[in-house]
Amino acid sequence: MKRAQIYISEERERRIASRAADAGASKAEIIRRLLDRGLGIDEGADAQLRAVDETFGVLPGAPDWQEWLARVRGVDADERLWRLGR
Repeated sequence: MKRAQIYISEERERRIASRAADAGASKAEIIRRLLDRGLGIDEGADAQLRAVDETFGVLPGAPDWQEWLARVRGVDADERLWRLGR
């Protein structure tokens, strides 16, 4: 991946930030998606599988999805909020 710096208008910055917030993604990711769409680049499932393969094992000590979900759902809302406030 290559790094690029560009100048954009305040309106474009505002719209990108809004899309990023709505999607729960970074502004950089939104810009990449917009560029891909504009350039007709669709890497599809192959790219997604490649990303999974390339990152597999990066966090060997991290809990798996089921363990994480059980830990999160194992407490009530008050407990979750208290934990977040630590």
